[in-house]
Amino acid sequence: NRDFSSFTELEVHAELLYAETLLVRAVLTFAEDQDSLVSFVKGAFKIKTCHSLFKEMYMSISDKEADGRNCKIFTDEIIGGINMGWGAFLLGLSLLPPKILRLLEFVGLQGDKLLGHKLVVEAEKMDILRSFVAANGLLNYQTIVLQFIKREEYDSEVVDTILAKYLERYPGSVTFGFYNGRRAVISGKLEEAIALYEKCEQSPIDWIQVYHLCYWEKMWCYAMLLQWGEAAVFAHRLFKESKWSRTLFGYQYLAFKFMCDSESTSLEEIATIIPKYQLKIGGKHLHIEKFAIRKARSFLGNDKFLCLPGVELLYVWRFIPLMSRQNQECLLQMIEGCLDEIKNIKPYHTQHPLDDWFLCNLLLAVITAELGDHEHALSLLRTALQSEDNVQVDHYYIPYAHFELGILYARKREYAQARAHLRYAKEFNTKVKSYSLENRLLFRIHSALSEIPEQ
Repeated sequence: NRDFSSFTELEVHAELLYAETLLVRAVLTFAEDQDSLVSFVKGAFKIKTCHSLFKEMYMSISDKEADGRNCKIFTDEIIGGINMGWGAFLLGLSLLPPKILRLLEFVGLQGDKLLGHKLVVEAEKMDILRSFVAANGLLNYQTIVLQFIKREEYDSEVVDTILAKYLERYPGSVTFGFYNGRRAVISGKLEEAIALYEKCEQSPIDWIQVYHLCYWEKMWCYAMLLQWGEAAVFAHRLFKESKWSRTLFGYQYLAFKFMCDSESTSLEEIATIIPKYQLKIGGKHLHIEKFAIRKARSFLGNDKFLCLPGVELLYVWRFIPLMSRQNQECLLQMIEGCLDEIKNIKPYHTQHPLDDWFLCNLLLAVITAELGDHEHALSLLRTALQSEDNVQVDHYYIPYAHFELGILYARKREYAQARAHLRYAKEFNTKVKSYSLENRLLFRIHSALSEIPEQ
């Protein structure tokens, strides 16, 4: 370990900047070629060097026996930068699933979610140059990341405090206005969120991506309000204007438009062209785009029919818990109507009615659990999983159903059952070579397993 007591303030600041630069280089190395083992090892060791620097500096400022000189060279700006860097490291590593962590542990990388979050919060409160970055990081983590991993850990006090501080300081800020909209969404105030996003759109800025972010959020707000036509409008705007993922936006338009006008002639056209916009980033295709293409092909191959595609998207992106009770009950009626069709329409719309039956039961269970009837939700999932071997195409339904079952058992404190279903979902890729949306499920499984007490 380095003895920072012999460093000047300028030298310590240079070390901090070097550590931050190494982090950026490591991320770029990973992104450059994800399929290369050499690239991975290079990136891992750059992260290790960066990790060690932040750790050594953090230990130095935490050492109660530090001499007076050592204390003086660590100014508030440097302490805040160290806290933010080290805290972000610990927080980020804690979110990674074991599959990735095992590959990084050989270079000594470990995470700590509680300490990491605490340090970033402390950096934000110090009112230094990096406080703005720390504030954005915390708002992103609280209002976006946790929505996909563990929304129960959302800390409204942290979000409210940061937004009150920065909206007073920068009342016209598009960045904090956007996060204010995210806060409204999480609180279930969807009309208020739409108004806040529209206010952001009126800001005189040239960064078109800000408008696209607002379109994205408004699309989901309208979908949660079951205003499928409006959701389709914004999905179509994104498809026409944004280049981030035209494949995904095109499928979202198809899904939402199908919910309100399944006979629209535009659906077949857009389903046909979706695959040609597929992107390759870091040498790999995006998992969500693979999902979109599979669904579009299923639409074309099943006489232009999909089973509740808009509701399925709400589930995949974890927006069902944010909906009002009234709208959740409306979804229940829609799903039950679809189950009646599967039972009574002969021949059914698709070649794989049991896939649609499984999806309907999965969606019913998720919404029923949100409405508070956990026992009925357990029954629905157990019934569906008795027929998991009959699922022919959309195999991702099976691990997601096991995951939801594990979560329900954990809420009942039946930890052995919970752990068994979560591990089954985690290891499902050994039974099916690849399935849709695997990575996002693995993150959620990792988070859920970490919260279950060991026997």
